[in-house]
Amino acid sequence: MRAVAVLAVILFHCWPLWFVSGFVGVDIFFVISGYLITSILLTQLEAGTFSLFDFYSRRVRRIFPALLVMMAATLAVAWYILLRGEFRQVGTHVAAGGGFIANLVLWFESGYFDNSGATKPLLHLWSLGVEEQFYFLWPLILWAVMRKRLNFALVMGLVFAASMAVNLGTVYDNPTAAFYSPLSRFWELMTGGVGAYLHLHRPAWSDQQKRIASIAGALLMVASFSLITPQTVFPGWAALLPVSATFLLIMAGPATPINRVVLGNWLATRIGLISYPLYLWHWPLLSFAYIIYGEKPSYQLKIALMAGAVALAWLTYRLVEVPLRGVASKRRVVGGLTAGMVVMASLGIAVGAGALRERIDVHGSDVYLNALNDFEFPGQRFTPLRHNGIVFQQLAADAPGKTVFIGDSLVQQYGPQMEQLTASAPLRYNKVVFATAGGCPPILNAIRLPLIRFPQCRKAIAAAYDLASQPDVTTVVIGAAWHVHFSGYNNEIEYDTGNGKLSFPSDAAHELAYASFAQTVRHLRLLGKRVFIVLQPPSGTMYDPRNMYQGSRFNSIHPLPRIAPLKLDKFLADNASTRARLQGIAAANGAHVIDPSRYLCKDNECPVLDAAGAPIYTDPLHMRPSYSRDAVTYLTQTVQGDAGAERSAQTP
Repeated sequence: MRAVAVLAVILFHCWPLWFVSGFVGVDIFFVISGYLITSILLTQLEAGTFSLFDFYSRRVRRIFPALLVMMAATLAVAWYILLRGEFRQVGTHVAAGGGFIANLVLWFESGYFDNSGATKPLLHLWSLGVEEQFYFLWPLILWAVMRKRLNFALVMGLVFAASMAVNLGTVYDNPTAAFYSPLSRFWELMTGGVGAYLHLHRPAWSDQQKRIASIAGALLMVASFSLITPQTVFPGWAALLPVSATFLLIMAGPATPINRVVLGNWLATRIGLISYPLYLWHWPLLSFAYIIYGEKPSYQLKIALMAGAVALAWLTYRLVEVPLRGVASKRRVVGGLTAGMVVMASLGIAVGAGALRERIDVHGSDVYLNALNDFEFPGQRFTPLRHNGIVFQQLAADAPGKTVFIGDSLVQQYGPQMEQLTASAPLRYNKVVFATAGGCPPILNAIRLPLIRFPQCRKAIAAAYDLASQPDVTTVVIGAAWHVHFSGYNNEIEYDTGNGKLSFPSDAAHELAYASFAQTVRHLRLLGKRVFIVLQPPSGTMYDPRNMYQGSRFNSIHPLPRIAPLKLDKFLADNASTRARLQGIAAANGAHVIDPSRYLCKDNECPVLDAAGAPIYTDPLHMRPSYSRDAVTYLTQTVQGDAGAERSAQTP
């Protein structure tokens, strides 16, 4: 079963569009781990030989050797090929992995502007964090149950129910928390623990019951790999499929035909022996390939890398794990491994703090590298505002009106400018609310995928428009990455018709989305609101600071000798269709159109650098806070008093 789990994860990581459900392999691991560890704990507790020191010593001898080797190799490769911000993040993750809190660090890192998980070589250590946090509490719970002669089934039922309640209570509103939190995952490991208890303390199942369990477990496993996708709200109820499947297959025992032939054959058992180091090695190799070669390494490269992962896993098993098991002095091994982990975590802290630098010489490209990840929302002057269960951000001011901004992160980039305006002259400007959600198109009934990353888009946009409809709101500003959402390559949006869902970029889905948006604008106008539709500002790869330097990660990096501006006519031509549709919606419904290109470009050129030669964007789409404050004058009209805004709405 370890082989099934690790191969599922590897296939998912290599080919996520083909093996869409492979991530449930981690849930299989959780149940197996819970079963094995609980079997050991219960046996020792009942024999009176249990010792917390011995328990954690065994965990150190099992977990630390391969983990230390993998983290040391990852940190060395990261030092050689990564840039400053990337290297510092790996350092932070090394420290988190060494402290078995990687799941918590990744949880708090998550967000719309978090870099892709594919570029985090130690992303997979989140599962080790969950396991070790569970094993910090589980021995104490079992000790209390045995020592106090408590009802095992009752205590386990209460713990299971509490963990499942956390899982179900957070998975819809905060799936990232449900995914990474140990509290929402404990029930999976404990399911394996319950299986261990039943094997030790209840009559063995009959041969017929075992065969039925084996068949049912196999069918549930097939269902897990067939029905669960990255769009499934997970873990939630869906996690019961792989967890129940694993539980039933464990309870069926090794003698049933399915378990003996499929899970107990020579190849499966050999893969199972190296499953732990294979899990550790496969992801850093893939992640570095993504970093070096881009988002789509070739399938030949992926196959070669996975062959390398198998080789590294076998070498780690034979040359590291097995020899250490043969050392007579267990205390000496534990002491050395613990010291090694402390050193590794300390190195990670030093790297994360910038005390240890990367190898690459950037030769003055710092001005471009410093622009990366330079985004500031919400700023210090923003305060939370909850509406219909969604937290938005607001700015105080003293003019009688209220302006609500609705949209995705391209509206959030205007936060620094609004902060500056409302602070400089509060009597002159409206109160401001940013009812925004990163990555979410401001269109009712639109669903942003994958749901695990964008769980609240639909609810947030509905709440935003409900807030904008309130009597005290005088002005509504709607903006977005319109060209991205309505592009011919974007298949990560669905439109809910009420009778089914249509997927972008089909013409039918686009037409329904435009019609929905037009109806929303019409509704706001009928309520007496001033409505501004902000077109997408000039954008594209020329704005990306990563395209402003050249060189190799294996050598050094140099600034480009010349960085050309964006040609406005090409940008307008490339996005003419979306712009025309939005302008038509505005004209038909009495809304004002704000075209940022009229303010940011001149003589058919849109600058990508400021006067000091620094990038004005942090990526192809988003402005840096300094540029937002200095150059975005076109939104001033939206927060002025009603008369001033009406007069300036049509002119730069």
